[in-house]
Amino acid sequence: MSAVPEMSPDVAQEDKGPAILAICSTLTALATLFVAARLYVRVNILSRAGLDDWLIVISMICVYVTLGLTVAAVSSGNGRHFPLLTTEQKSGAILYTIAGFCPGVFSFGIPKLAVVALLTRITNPTRKHRIFLWTMTIGCLVLLFGCVIILFAQCSPSRSQWDFSVQGTCWSPWVLIYYSIVAGGLSATTDFYLAIYPAVVLYSLQINLKKKLALGFALGLGSVAGGVAIYKCTRLPGLASQDFSYDTSDITIWTSIEGNSIIIGACIPTLQPLFDRFIAKGFFSSNDPQSNKKSTGYGSHTLATPKIELATIGSGARRTTKSYKKMGISDMTMGQDSEESILNSERNENSEEHVLENHNGILRTQHVAVEYGA
Repeated sequence: MSAVPEMSPDVAQEDKGPAILAICSTLTALATLFVAARLYVRVNILSRAGLDDWLIVISMICVYVTLGLTVAAVSSGNGRHFPLLTTEQKSGAILYTIAGFCPGVFSFGIPKLAVVALLTRITNPTRKHRIFLWTMTIGCLVLLFGCVIILFAQCSPSRSQWDFSVQGTCWSPWVLIYYSIVAGGLSATTDFYLAIYPAVVLYSLQINLKKKLALGFALGLGSVAGGVAIYKCTRLPGLASQDFSYDTSDITIWTSIEGNSIIIGACIPTLQPLFDRFIAKGFFSSNDPQSNKKSTGYGSHTLATPKIELATIGSGARRTTKSYKKMGISDMTMGQDSEESILNSERNENSEEHVLENHNGILRTQHVAVEYGA
């Protein structure tokens, strides 16, 4: 072993381990709360858990595994300067850091599939667009998993990376770095697309600006993960550093940030029922109590329009056939507006009507109250 290089006392005492544990554990706890709230809404309130919910649960399991391996890596010396570690600490820091990359990749790759499952259900895109969305996200996940394959295949035998008693031959570490940068760029691009697509759909909905911005914000939080992925790419050269345990600390931190942020972003759009129940009931509703009051010659005529909910964006507002096709939304979403069918029927004018539509498992209720003055 080479002699330990001279370092100033300040440099020798540098330790990112506490910061790694604090950031990763805090974000994991926060993501756990959002996932628990999501499952409460889908199971207890809506009584329907979907594919996207199971994918989020799998993603959260990956986050827990990553956190466990991160704790083991820090206990072995990860976060401290590599030359100051003992041989046993160096071996443990490398082993647990490398092992944590695999579930770490899945922690921010699988949630993209959950986002697509949610978007295809609420926006009901055309068949071609649905195929494109799934192909893009699955291809991104496969490309990201390629980083793990290269990580373990770059040395032969693979254990020579962390077991200093084993002699092996390795590729240049820049093979993994360049590949990871490309994969990270595609991951960021996917996140941005999945954030922009629902915003484009929302743009054509006939709801007021406040609610449109709120819905767009809830569905567009995946862009945060895209920004994190871009920044993490700038830290990847640390994989080739001689000070491995110290310089890869940032990669560990930003991997946790990326995984937890996309999980949180995928959960927020599903929490509207919880938000309405405990915080601001009807905030996302498209109806305006004042604007919906229309006077007639016979008295007051009040129409309560349906709520545009995060679970029914694809069927909750009027759009023209042309605008639907521009957005890639299929004709299945376009049907006769239930308000028009109510107004065109000349029956039950003195009673309250409940119109229920069941479209692809989505239930929508309209209440129409007609009052006549004396």
